[in-house]
Amino acid sequence: MLILGIDPGTATTGYGLVESNGTGRAKVIKWGLIETDKDGFKEKRLEVIYKQTLAIIKSNSPDLFVMEKVFFATNAKTAIAVGQAQGVLLLAASKTNVKVVEYAPGTIKKVITGDGRAKKKDIQKAIRKILGNQVKSEAHKKTHFDNAADALAVALTHAMSTERR
Repeated sequence: MLILGIDPGTATTGYGLVESNGTGRAKVIKWGLIETDKDGFKEKRLEVIYKQTLAIIKSNSPDLFVMEKVFFATNAKTAIAVGQAQGVLLLAASKTNVKVVEYAPGTIKKVITGDGRAKKKDIQKAIRKILGNQVKSEAHKKTHFDNAADALAVALTHAMSTERR
């Protein structure tokens, strides 16, 4: 099963494609970022996210699109922007007929690190440990690895959760 994990954001949306064959060993196919111009118009930024997500889906044909559930943040402006990004991501999945599954942030943290209250750095460390050399690449510098790590964590959460059933 090819799983596309997404970490939504308006400036940087992380994505990670993971192949799971149900044996407990996941293989990273591709990971990276969709970046938008932080000084650009909101509607243009959302269009970039939508179009690039469509391109990723069309070129990789994932079986499943996995994303973190909508969360409540203390910063309403950030929560609204992330919600808008989630909206265009869901639209891209719908337009390509890819099934969507969502996981709560605490569930993702619990599955990946063993601690439902883990910090971002803990997620990154766990992803590097789980995937090893699969996430090391000259093509990917450390820039925003946290967004891509979160996307890989979402995809792995589904892979690991379905293997336990």
